[in-house]
Amino acid sequence: MDNPFLLCRFNAQYGCFIPFPITVNNKANTFVCMARLLPIKNLVKLNWTISFMTSILVVIFFVAITHDLPDAAIRFLQTFLFMCMTSFCNLVFLIRFSKGKRDSDRYSKIKFCLCSYFCSVIIWILARTLYSALTGLQWEGEGSHVYRAYMLAVLAVWVLNTFILILQQLVVLQHRKAQSEIENLQLQTSMSETANLLLRQQVHPHFLFNALNTIKSLYKKDLQQGEDYLVHLANFLRVSISNYTTETTLIRNEMEFCMDYLQMQKIRFGDALGYSIAIPEQICQTKYLPFFSLQPLIENALKHNELTEERPILITIKEENGYLLVSNNLQLRGYKEISTGQGLPNLTERYRLLGAEEIVIRSDNYFFTVSIKILDK
Repeated sequence: MDNPFLLCRFNAQYGCFIPFPITVNNKANTFVCMARLLPIKNLVKLNWTISFMTSILVVIFFVAITHDLPDAAIRFLQTFLFMCMTSFCNLVFLIRFSKGKRDSDRYSKIKFCLCSYFCSVIIWILARTLYSALTGLQWEGEGSHVYRAYMLAVLAVWVLNTFILILQQLVVLQHRKAQSEIENLQLQTSMSETANLLLRQQVHPHFLFNALNTIKSLYKKDLQQGEDYLVHLANFLRVSISNYTTETTLIRNEMEFCMDYLQMQKIRFGDALGYSIAIPEQICQTKYLPFFSLQPLIENALKHNELTEERPILITIKEENGYLLVSNNLQLRGYKEISTGQGLPNLTERYRLLGAEEIVIRSDNYFFTVSIKILDK
């Protein structure tokens, strides 16, 4: 069984059962974790590329100096063997000392470097032994000359190993940077979706409070009107709940949704409220708006203005130059109704989260107009 499973134990501090993992195959799970944290395939490709290109450069160098093709071929084999074994040993150590973490501790890094440089010397000795076996050439000189030759060879080996380590670390850092960017984008998307949901939730409580008070008043005055109002309210809430996770919707759907609200308010205010809608059918069928975007604008118009049969409010909804304009004549109330003050700021924030243009608010002594961008999707 390769996958971990969960058992539960009771934690007295929290007064609940807490799951903890039991891993049956630690090596398999560690390798899977490493494959996620390290770009294994990219590192393998890098190792083969480094080995081949370095060997080609060595061949070119020796052919240019000695003009001895057989010797250059053996040098190619020696260099390719050394570079392959060194780079893949480094990869094994990198997996081993990462310990499933993005950033291993300092002690693990020191052990990694020591093992890498020590193994590079061992691999060079093996490659040198193979070269001597194939060519019959041994180290020349005695005493300090041989010692100095070995030191220079070890220094060259460590330089090559450092070159390999730098390239491998660059690939790892690039991979981690890409992973971090992906995670950041996922986090931003999740935060945007959560924020969008919370902003929409703030609209509902205030509306429901007014609706329930209206139903109570209507049932005392006119039972039939109360029932009609309740039917529109039920339709309104049904659409609101069924489209709860929808960010945008067709303008046609938003208008149908909005009409239930307008009919509810028409029952409530009678001739004190009038409205007109002028949106081309083509736009209604193909363009989009943020879901639940029109109702707060209509609610604001009713909430902040006087409505009487002598001085009715006229709400106009029309399309103009890629925007949907919601306007009403201004006749502000002498007192302010209790309000959350979140209607327009919420709508502005929702447009920002959708990456669309901000809403435009215009007001003069006669009309108040809010323009919201019509979306393509």
